Amino acid sequence: MSTLTNVRSESPVSSSPVALDRDSPLPLYVQIKRRVLMMILNWQQESDRFHTDHELSEQFNVSRMTVRQAIQELVDEGYLRRVRGSGTFVCAPKIDEQFSPAMDFIDQWSAHGRPLSLRVLHCAQEPASAAVARELDVAPGTPVWSILRLRTVQQVPISIDYRYVRTDRIPHIDARQAEAGSLLELIGRQVELAYGNLKIEGGAVQAEHADYLSLLPGDPVLTRHLVYFDKQDRPVMSGLSHYRADQVRYSVRVPLLNGAGKTDQVSDSLEFRNPPGATEN
Repeated sequence: MSTLTNVRSESPVSSSPVALDRDSPLPLYVQIKRRVLMMILNWQQESDRFHTDHELSEQFNVSRMTVRQAIQELVDEGYLRRVRGSGTFVCAPKIDEQFSPAMDFIDQWSAHGRPLSLRVLHCAQEPASAAVARELDVAPGTPVWSILRLRTVQQVPISIDYRYVRTDRIPHIDARQAEAGSLLELIGRQVELAYGNLKIEGGAVQAEHADYLSLLPGDPVLTRHLVYFDKQDRPVMSGLSHYRADQVRYSVRVPLLNGAGKTDQVSDSLEFRNPPGATEN
């Protein structure tokens, strides 16, 4: 019978089944969930596979279906994650990516002791699609830099990034430069950037991105859309990033109105999409 390790001293570590209160009005899966949560809170290695449903069902002497119900709630609440073909893993605490003038997301991860690694999957000039051309204010088919990067932390995928850069503003980008750090810093050394338009929305991961992020199709992601402009209001770089929703959240410091009812700081806005079939007022 399986032995559970890497848990608190009061958690089960022997091969004997753990006693649950079967006369309690509290459902068995809830009791299991509470005990498993104690294991999670004391888990030492994020990269180590967590106990399988089979191991837990033997340890608690219940069916796998009961265990799956408890585990699924812990997945939904962000304590655990399922990786297709690999098993169940404990989720690290989410990192707050804070919007700031520097947009120093790489530094923010390092400050939390979880340095980001970048891997360039594609870096080449390609004809701009209609959507990219519209964002970069160029004619469709105009050559633009197309860059695809995967961000990981301790070998755990965090995001898949698509970036498109105008070649008339940035004549040269190679994979080595794109992998070395922030594209924003790279571009900022050649073009004086003034501001960025950013939008964030929640959604379900598409099949083409699921493998990159070690997710199952339909798992939640946060998608960040971006366009950066120079001082002449000309777009220089656009793109989007699909983030694992169990790893990242965003925070914004919002300035309040002063006594005169004004603020000099730029405010953020929320955009609400109408459901399919709805009409705008």
